[in-house]
Formats: sequence, C-alpha cells, structure tokens
Amino acid sequence: METERAKGCLSMGRILGTGTEALKEFISKCLAAGGVPIVRTRYGGRRLPESSVIVACWGKGKEVPGGTIKGVPSEIIEEAEKRTGDWKWLSERLGVKG
Repeated sequence: METERAKGCLSMGRILGTGTEALKEFISKCLAAGGVPIVRTRYGGRRLPESSVIVACWGKGKEVPGGTIKGVPSEIIEEAEKRTGDWKWLSERLGVKG
C-alpha cells in the first residue's frame, strides 16, 4: 500500500483542472500557441494517483505552462499508455481542432 508521502511525491506540478474538459482546454491552448501537447500517465515508472496525467506543451512551455490534470477517465489513460508519443488520437477523440 502506498504511503501518504509516496502519493505526495507523485502529485507533481500545479493542478490545471479535472477531467476531459481540462484536458481538451490544455490541448487547444497548446496547439493554438504552435506547440505539441505531451501527456504523461506515469512518473518514476508508476501510474499517477487520482486518475491524473501530467501535461506539457513541447516547444511552447513558456506560453502554455503544463501541470497536472486529475480525474481523467481510465480509458484515456490506458490508450495514452499504448500510444506513447502520439497526441493526435486524443485531439480527435476530444474534438479539438488543431
């Protein structure tokens, strides 16, 4: 069982929001700025707690700061792990036009 300390270590960055709407908003902002959205489901080889993902905007991180999005549906997390490095499927699934 994870200790509270271990959970705290995995909860990184600032909280951007919750669920698919927050994920959609981040991807939209990143693409509009000319960046490439990155979604990480694990840190240190372990899945993030609270159905969270860490997002970053490659190439435009100063304009669109990344952080943590909680409450992401498990099917999105699982698919993101299968499609490492591919963000277009997620953009299409969430209806983000880039």
